[in-house]
Amino acid sequence: MARLRRQDPRSDEALVAACNGGDAAEAAGAFETLYGRHKDYVLRVALRYVSDTDTALDVLQETFTYLLRRFPPTGEGIELTAKLTTLLYPIAKNTAITMLRKSGRFPTAEDVGPDDLPGPDDVDTGDIRGVLASLPEGQREVLQLRFMDDLSLQEIAEVLMVPLGTVKSRLHTGIARLKSSDFAKRLKDE
Repeated sequence: MARLRRQDPRSDEALVAACNGGDAAEAAGAFETLYGRHKDYVLRVALRYVSDTDTALDVLQETFTYLLRRFPPTGEGIELTAKLTTLLYPIAKNTAITMLRKSGRFPTAEDVGPDDLPGPDDVDTGDIRGVLASLPEGQREVLQLRFMDDLSLQEIAEVLMVPLGTVKSRLHTGIARLKSSDFAKRLKDE
């Protein structure tokens, strides 16, 4: 039987403040609430980069372990200047990529030649994931952050550490490519 818990009404900012300066019990409770709120988001991000659930769960664990180490007494604390997801995204992404590299499943530039890259005919355009996979990484990442994670353009710029104009350009170009895809054409015909 699932144990029902009362939702903590505090904002992420208040919970981070409790983790930064509360007593041990309050900090632990606040961190547990942050974990409960954001674990599904971190798993979704991880699954964009790793293909199996076990590795995604490892990414989840490592992401929150990294976050936990940033709080006192081991770290200096965290100051939120944006949503917590803006902080979690690059941690989860980089952790996933690091795990793939360590496992030898992530191709390096030396491993992949121009002929090894998927072409338009290699993608199953009947599946939106396949269409997204056909986009360059920068455009795909901006589209996912905007439409799957509901981040504002400014938040995307902060997460990716690129200028706002670059985000706008990638979003515009990515949407245009999606609209011109065979998948979009088939949807229009249906």
